[in-house]
Amino acid sequence: MFDVLVTGSVLYTGREIIRDGYVYVKNGKIIDYGPSPVPEDYTYVNLVLGGQGRIIVPSLTAVIDAPAYPVRIRRLSLGERARFYQETPPSLAATLSLPAIYEAHMAGVGHVITEYSSIELPNTLRSMIGGVYSLAYPSCLGEPPGEPPGVVPVYGEDCEGDGIVEVRGDSGFTGGERVLALYHRLSYTRLEGDPLEESNRLRRAIGLGPAVIERDARAEIAVYDASRPPGMFLDRAGEEALRRIYSSGARLETLMVGDAILVDQGEHLYIVEKHFSEARRAGLRILERR
Repeated sequence: MFDVLVTGSVLYTGREIIRDGYVYVKNGKIIDYGPSPVPEDYTYVNLVLGGQGRIIVPSLTAVIDAPAYPVRIRRLSLGERARFYQETPPSLAATLSLPAIYEAHMAGVGHVITEYSSIELPNTLRSMIGGVYSLAYPSCLGEPPGEPPGVVPVYGEDCEGDGIVEVRGDSGFTGGERVLALYHRLSYTRLEGDPLEESNRLRRAIGLGPAVIERDARAEIAVYDASRPPGMFLDRAGEEALRRIYSSGARLETLMVGDAILVDQGEHLYIVEKHFSEARRAGLRILERR
């Protein structure tokens, strides 16, 4: 049994603001949440996270072209990315993906939907570093190998554009409306607009409920530090500012997805310097050939 208590100066569940709030998680599931004081039964836990000056919010869901991270400066079209994925075996794709996954996690993205040509990449990433992954499958490669939420089709106009996520049916988005997809950004952390709303729109499009902090839901939790600049005093802000915490520049302190704590004290626990070195070496070889 593994249980975690997360406390903060403010808890934003995605629906309501709770000042001096807490979240109690057991085996990756949210058991309870609410305002302080924390019930005594929840104080005898394996791990305590957060604290004064922290903001607790739901984590995001986003689509990224993770294996193409080294060649993102070439601004490949969807079709070019699809061909690149076909040429790149899953083990190499996982190595190339780690910098993008790191950036996404450090931006508060807990559920990463990564482009690739097979479900092997999300499965490999899940076993390597933990977390939640789905497959974004380029339409240029034909019919996707499965159905949402495990596999998300990515459509493009003759596969020449960046690519968009959509649902061609009676639910979610239709007509090619762009959702939270971080393609071709020199930095994957440039989230614009209302990231939480965009994230939940994406989740609706692929058949998932919104990421909210509620009882019996899987823990999808991000904790930001509002005790020092640049996030200082954001814990006193209203709902609009709290919904934009992901793009505020505030330091992400913790990222928890299910029973996996991916980021703690502002450091990624599983993607470290050796992974960046491996990804750089592999990426440089690819750039030299292209």
